Amino acid sequence: MPELSIESIDDEILDAGDGIHIPRSWVAVVTDIPDIPGAVRAHLVYDPTLRRAAAESIRVDRSGEGDEVTTTLLRDLRVQAIVKRAAARVVRIDSGLSEPETYGQYLTRLRADESRSDEQNLREAARLYRLATVINDGPLKLVSEQLGVSVSTATRMMNRARIAGLVDEATGRDVLRQTRQQQLREQLTGPVAQPGSSGPSIGR
Repeated sequence: MPELSIESIDDEILDAGDGIHIPRSWVAVVTDIPDIPGAVRAHLVYDPTLRRAAAESIRVDRSGEGDEVTTTLLRDLRVQAIVKRAAARVVRIDSGLSEPETYGQYLTRLRADESRSDEQNLREAARLYRLATVINDGPLKLVSEQLGVSVSTATRMMNRARIAGLVDEATGRDVLRQTRQQQLREQLTGPVAQPGSSGPSIGR
């Protein structure tokens, strides 16, 4: 299993919207990647134009004599996976509690809370969607998994959040595009359910 460590976290913390906060930049060091003879150092940033974390530069340091860095090795490097995992480590979520939560703390609390109202579920769906976008995860996938609903239901929830004005303009455009694509898929194949789901159920 690859080992990830975080270094050189910028003191400036940016507000990415919906209570999501992330450093301006940081460095991720990944070791023990299969077929990579050394350590990968990724200088990562939050790009306000892209509205998500991105790799600014990637460096591979060989382990020692007898190893070499080749174009084939670099081609096989999963940069986006490194970005996602590292961003999840440094992001913080402000849900109005006494202290911002880590990614893991937020998701654990969210899954354990079964008392949310429908409106609160929409707000959490919007926050999850933005969180996934910021760290380079699949937005609808994260909403579906963490709220225990099908992808079809997650899409409809996000469209309701868009109509209710719970998302910003850029997210709203993305949600509208996703909604239209989902409607087209459902016309052709029927509702899309998450693995293990029997359909568009709201609760866990």
